[in-house]
Amino acid sequence: MQNTHNNLSNNSAFNWIIIYQAENQVEANIVKGLLLHEGIECQLQGEMLHGALGEIPFDQTSVSVQVYAIKERHAREILLNYQQVKQVAPDWVCPNCNEHNGPSFDFCWSCETLNNDKS
Repeated sequence: MQNTHNNLSNNSAFNWIIIYQAENQVEANIVKGLLLHEGIECQLQGEMLHGALGEIPFDQTSVSVQVYAIKERHAREILLNYQQVKQVAPDWVCPNCNEHNGPSFDFCWSCETLNNDKS
């Protein structure tokens, strides 16, 4: 009977859990990239719903990032660092085309100019 319990316990470690609710698809993919870079397998849920905006309510088009339950602790450490950087890092203006870019962008989203101001 004990082996059955251990198998159930092991299976729950490989259930997908929501680790982050992103503001949009771009942020969800940034978070996904951070997790994948650290070797944490993840998936996005709701990524394709944005195309249905207008047909379904806005609050139902959110994108969540999921990881295996066994990786939750490591993923939360990475996300804590991401959220701290996100709060303190300012947007930057591209010197080439004057577009505003988020702090997580190393290149301008519009003209692909490198952000040289890494202070």
